[in-house]
Amino acid sequence: MSINAGMASAIAFRALALSDLDDLHGWLNRPHLARFFQKVPVGRAGVEAKYEPRIRGAAPTRCHLALHRQRPFGYLQCYRIADWPEWAVLIGATNGVGVDLAIFEPDMIGRGFGRAMLSTHVHTVAFRLYPEEIRCFIAHDLENEPAIAASKAAGFRHVRDFEEDGRANALFVVERAAFDK
Repeated sequence: MSINAGMASAIAFRALALSDLDDLHGWLNRPHLARFFQKVPVGRAGVEAKYEPRIRGAAPTRCHLALHRQRPFGYLQCYRIADWPEWAVLIGATNGVGVDLAIFEPDMIGRGFGRAMLSTHVHTVAFRLYPEEIRCFIAHDLENEPAIAASKAAGFRHVRDFEEDGRANALFVVERAAFDK
């Protein structure tokens, strides 16, 4: 899979740490994330309750910050679909890796960062964490056109539409083999 090599090489990832929770609280409450990612404002205690088990390895989701020039600009999480049975039923898939992302900096949306961070993370992090999985899924609200465009540009293809919490969503997939080309 071809991605902009310059952009991809400028992006790095590191595991979310307990020391990031104050910053994460601020990032998650940025207005541009309210529509599609963090739909309900979250307090600091809520951030800790959700993300501390993930950071400590007590939950099956692995969390990473995306860095550009060593500065965090986005968040990604990945997990085995099988570890979240309700989600597996909702999307109609029982295996694979699921990934979710958010860009914290509004001025970085629509400039190729989403595509680069998604494709690089899937290839260098998600598939390495879950070597037995051969595909990766991502879902977006149908109105989230920038995220859909980023996923398509990263090589994901549309699988089906589904409803979650009364909202129409689109499910996309990319095969591990796409990164071996």
